[in-house]
Amino acid sequence: MLSCRELSEQADAFLDKEMPFGKRMQVRLHMMMCSGCNRFVGQMRTTRNLITTEAKGKAAHTSDDTTDIDSILAEFDELKQSSGQNDPAAQTKDQ
Repeated sequence: MLSCRELSEQADAFLDKEMPFGKRMQVRLHMMMCSGCNRFVGQMRTTRNLITTEAKGKAAHTSDDTTDIDSILAEFDELKQSSGQNDPAAQTKDQ
């Protein structure tokens, strides 16, 4: 079984669907058994979605606005509070 450290190192490949089926199943199994890693991957997914959404919104404007990091972080904090999630670094255990 994957350790928490191995999962965290491979989370990007998992989210990008750049790993073989068997390895994806190992990640999914670990996440089913480890709430800290499940929360960590969920927060990574949320962060990526927020950044992608913000980048698409900014690209739609004709001005040369730079990405507003404060608004992205504020949205992330709101989602985090509404879902009751804590800091994954404090929750994740290394097996």
